[in-house]
Amino acid sequence: MSAQTLVQTRAIGGPALIAQILHNHLAADPDMSLIFGSPPRLYDFAPEDPIYPYLSYGTVRSEDRGGDEAKLLAHSVTLHVWSRYSGRAEILDLLSQISVSLETMDAAQGDHQIVSVNTLYTDVFRARDTRTQHGLIRLSIITETL
Repeated sequence: MSAQTLVQTRAIGGPALIAQILHNHLAADPDMSLIFGSPPRLYDFAPEDPIYPYLSYGTVRSEDRGGDEAKLLAHSVTLHVWSRYSGRAEILDLLSQISVSLETMDAAQGDHQIVSVNTLYTDVFRARDTRTQHGLIRLSIITETL
């Protein structure tokens, strides 16, 4: 996968499905462009010398939660937000704006539908270099195949 886009897969499902949905939503959100630049700095793998702030995609797990009548997938997603602002104010604001953006995501996503998006937790801490603030967002997302 490239730094700015996620590769389309032939049979998209599970982690690839939710990664694509998240990336498409964040990349198209004008508020994210205000925060992360245009095009927004949304990375699978951050470049060697990135421009701050930026977001990188972390762990994506998917689990079948479907039944007889419903084809549901439960996704657990971790997003990492990085800032070099001298305090925690910027990173806390970024985490809040990202959570709001994702929780108001359009339900219709091609042949899938977002049933729910919930921010399970956020956390902020200093990275090893002591200059960089590292924010985490853990999301729970339920999708249904239509």
